[in-house]
Amino acid sequence: MSGMLAGLLLPVAVAAVASSVPGEAELKVTGWSLFGSFMVGLVSASSLLIGAALGVYVRAPKRVVAAIMAFGAGALIESLAIELAAGGAEKLIREEHLHPLVGWLWIATGFVVGGMVYAGANLALDNAGAAARKAASLRSYVRRARREKATDMLVQLSASDLFRSLPAADLVKLIPHAETRKLGPGAVIFRTGDLSDGVYLIEEGHVEFTPGGPGGMAGNYGPGHCFGEVELVTGEARMESATALDSVKLLFIPADDFGLVMLNSPALESAVRDLVAVHTHGAASVEHHIRQQARGVDTKTWVEAGVAAVAMPTHEEAAHHHGQEEEGGGSPLAIFMGVLLDGVPESVVLGAAYTTFSALNPTFLVAVFMANLPEAMSSSAQMVRAKYTPGRIFTLWLSLVLASALAAVVGNLFLASASEEVVVFVEAFAGGGIMAMLAQTMMPEAFEEGGAPVGLATIIGFLAAFVFTTIEMAH
Repeated sequence: MSGMLAGLLLPVAVAAVASSVPGEAELKVTGWSLFGSFMVGLVSASSLLIGAALGVYVRAPKRVVAAIMAFGAGALIESLAIELAAGGAEKLIREEHLHPLVGWLWIATGFVVGGMVYAGANLALDNAGAAARKAASLRSYVRRARREKATDMLVQLSASDLFRSLPAADLVKLIPHAETRKLGPGAVIFRTGDLSDGVYLIEEGHVEFTPGGPGGMAGNYGPGHCFGEVELVTGEARMESATALDSVKLLFIPADDFGLVMLNSPALESAVRDLVAVHTHGAASVEHHIRQQARGVDTKTWVEAGVAAVAMPTHEEAAHHHGQEEEGGGSPLAIFMGVLLDGVPESVVLGAAYTTFSALNPTFLVAVFMANLPEAMSSSAQMVRAKYTPGRIFTLWLSLVLASALAAVVGNLFLASASEEVVVFVEAFAGGGIMAMLAQTMMPEAFEEGGAPVGLATIIGFLAAFVFTTIEMAH
């Protein structure tokens, strides 16, 4: 969490250092400018509360929400390109007399660094529980988590010749059915003669095998060892007993669930049927056949094929999965930090610009207001699906509105007396964060909910902001 906070505060820290150094800037902090920046931040973020109310109490059509979100995104893109990038470069070139290439490189560096900081902080926050703030990011997070789990499980299964001889794209369907079992020292896993209840993978600890007759396995095995798979497909009784030597953690795949997945996977059913047919010629023939089948399989390619088959979860599956993961955890704080990460860069820019009323960029203010409204609607609706109470949701958004207003004050306080180069860099830094936010969370969410028409809504938002900016400049 400290790294995320550092990312949020980095531009402010730069400005603080710079403001302590005498520069050529003529801007001065006044009580009026601080109050004005606070009000500007408050107004721009107030749409969060409106959006939250609509998301909690009104079931607005998803396409409408997506269209508004895309419109706001288009307006923000125009403001970032015209006001922050082009406008900042023009200030450096004309007013500070920097070489055009130096000016543009200064802007580009700010955007790139800001985007990288946002992307890193956003990923960390999503992993901490903030993915629940948006349906699209939640689905991506859950799919990423499932792919990571699939990779771990398939790597373990690949240690078994039997599983490596079976199609990985079908075996990956067993992941939702896998169970974790923890046993203490001396615990009996199964005894000789027991019917197969499933297959086991040792994740931690050691298991001792004692043969109960000819063909039974003997010895001690540790993490990475897979056992019980042959009995799983042949239906034979256990030929040995298995006992935990110490504290053991096992990944267990029940036989019934394996059979269910097999019934819905023709390739897996065919492969298992071949093994059963070979089994009629004796256990030695089965093991020989398995080794022959597995010998030509590249483990890396086999694992990748299975991971690639992991499907994108539905909204409901994602919310359920995330709810299970975060039960009793610190997800609310992560969500707060995630939304704060989305809003702080915009507020800093607004605060930095508000040195006088005439310096305020109304296009950017309107664009931020428009972008916040559907974002809060979508996020609040997602939080409702994740079982957050209205009280918790509104408390979250109210605190974020106040945080945004304070961020605008901070931007004004530290940047009003800073040099033009620092002001432009911090604005570019914030612009990069905003652009990364649009690309990673806002636009995917809009497309997720609204489909292809959001492209047109984005263009309309861009053009509307461009016309507004043109009229503003003409006056």
